Amino acid sequence: MSHPESPLSSRDLSRIPIIPLWGQLIVPLQGDITDAQAAQLCSDVLRDIQRTGARGMVVDVSGLWLVDSHLCAVLARLAGSARLMGTRTVLCGMGADVALTLQSMGIQLDGVETALGLEEGLALLGVRAVGARTEESEREQAQRLADEMLGLVAPASPRTVV
Repeated sequence: MSHPESPLSSRDLSRIPIIPLWGQLIVPLQGDITDAQAAQLCSDVLRDIQRTGARGMVVDVSGLWLVDSHLCAVLARLAGSARLMGTRTVLCGMGADVALTLQSMGIQLDGVETALGLEEGLALLGVRAVGARTEESEREQAQRLADEMLGLVAPASPRTVV
């Protein structure tokens, strides 16, 4: 049985997605990144920065299976090139093994901020969900609840969900 010719080439299927989001780029890295994919990623990201004028970029490495010296060097070059174009880079999702690999190889990620997860990475770039809970809002909510329990303030009216 023959299959119709697919409009997507195998090269397109192996490309790493670059997700534009509110003036930022999100680059999720997963699996095993080949040298060819890493080179294509740099080209694609820098083109997208120029095209979109992205102010920041979060590179999420939480899905990587292996980080070798070549990929570390590629990430450092990508972040440096993005910085030259006016785009801040945040590297997030780094596990202990990746951190140890970077440290042991002496890879310098100058100008690259780091975060534990994607949400924190986006927050470093100033992206927050409307109504997102912050430490301050949770503290205020706890204080209000304590005041209500002590009878210092009237109980808040219940919210109705539509």
